[in-house]
Amino acid sequence: MNKLLKPNALPLFAAAAGIVGGILNWILYRLGVDGKGLLVSGHPLSWLLWSVTAVTLGLILLAVWKLDGSDAYEDNFASSIWAGLGHLLAGAGFVVTVLQNPPMMQGSLGTLWYILGLLSGPSLLLAGFCRVRGKQPIFVLHMIPCLFLVLHIINHYQTWSGNPQIQDYVFVLLGAMALVFFSYYTAAFEVEFGNRRLHLGMGLSAVYLCMVALSCTEYLFLYAGGALWAQSSLCSLIPKPRAPENQEGEICDDPA
Repeated sequence: MNKLLKPNALPLFAAAAGIVGGILNWILYRLGVDGKGLLVSGHPLSWLLWSVTAVTLGLILLAVWKLDGSDAYEDNFASSIWAGLGHLLAGAGFVVTVLQNPPMMQGSLGTLWYILGLLSGPSLLLAGFCRVRGKQPIFVLHMIPCLFLVLHIINHYQTWSGNPQIQDYVFVLLGAMALVFFSYYTAAFEVEFGNRRLHLGMGLSAVYLCMVALSCTEYLFLYAGGALWAQSSLCSLIPKPRAPENQEGEICDDPA
């Protein structure tokens, strides 16, 4: 267990747990339904899936709580080709999602969902290019997909709320929410309001929840891209010490 909670092992742990959760959810919807196609209440596989989810998210919370450190952008986001690729795949997934699926909302909100989905592609592409170059992107590049994901949740609220079984959509909803917070806390680093614990917690949770959601959603490109983006673009897993403060509470550039 201690090996799983080591910082460098956390992304792999979240992904592996997501695969297990996704397989359990897939089997549940093939073996745990009645003649009407509804899930059997209290099915053992359902309990097992929620147990895996609770343990996974609990371990993520426990692990990231120990990783407090510098919140400066330059201390947390180094040059990374892997992060650039994750941004590219997420942006492509968002664009494909809006091109393949008309908005469920009518009027301006549906149009805005469509436009922000299309803009998320080049926004994440540019942010990923900055990560490859080791440069700090402007926060707008991560706020555009954040707003798109918020509208994605609103866009599907009526459909989800009309479903008699919450488990039919709960992982899809939670995965989208985790991606919203992950993109928000990524943008926060870019305006000097970063928080390592929240960023890592939301990112690792998004990896797990999005991978489980792949077993029960039609938006495969969105959640697959989101999972890869979150896993590849986490802030540094090895925390650097916070800069010391002077007596007035201001950060000293030169501790000496």
